[in-house]
Amino acid sequence: MKLFKFLGFPWIFVVILTSCGNEPTIQEYYVENLEESNFIALDIPASLLANNEDLDEKQKQTLESIRKVNVLAYPLKANKEKYEEEKAQLQEILKNDEYQLLMRYGSGLRKAEIYYTGEEDAVDEFILFGFDDSRGVGLARILGEDMEPKEMLNLLRSMEKGDFNLEGIKNITQMFEGEVELDIREERSK
Repeated sequence: MKLFKFLGFPWIFVVILTSCGNEPTIQEYYVENLEESNFIALDIPASLLANNEDLDEKQKQTLESIRKVNVLAYPLKANKEKYEEEKAQLQEILKNDEYQLLMRYGSGLRKAEIYYTGEEDAVDEFILFGFDDSRGVGLARILGEDMEPKEMLNLLRSMEKGDFNLEGIKNITQMFEGEVELDIREERSK
């Protein structure tokens, strides 16, 4: 009987600990919706980002710290109610303490936020979350190793200004706006 009590206690402890960590994550959300027909999903390898002669050395170093980018979008044209559900679900997930807010801009009908996971000086993942009540909701996961938040923000600002050419991914915004029709499942199977 004492042996049962001795062996049973650690298992109860493990069950309690694992039940506390059942909050959904951005990765789980991404994987769960990857194959959904109304979502647009793209995996962008770092090789499409890194080859750019217009970058300074610091920008090149920042890009080299990126392994890949996962993009998931739910265009508003699919279903307004579902759009509101997806937006609310992402906002709820991002309230988790695991995700640290780095920057927020926009308000009202259009908003974007940048979060990170990991240590402030060695980030493993940046999460760009945004919505536009006239277009839809989107999520981008920038995965890498020891990325620096300050340098990543500078790189994102440079991208936003059009300081360098990202031909390999220029159709992403067009797809989100519905200007380019693609069968995402067909593209993923290649």
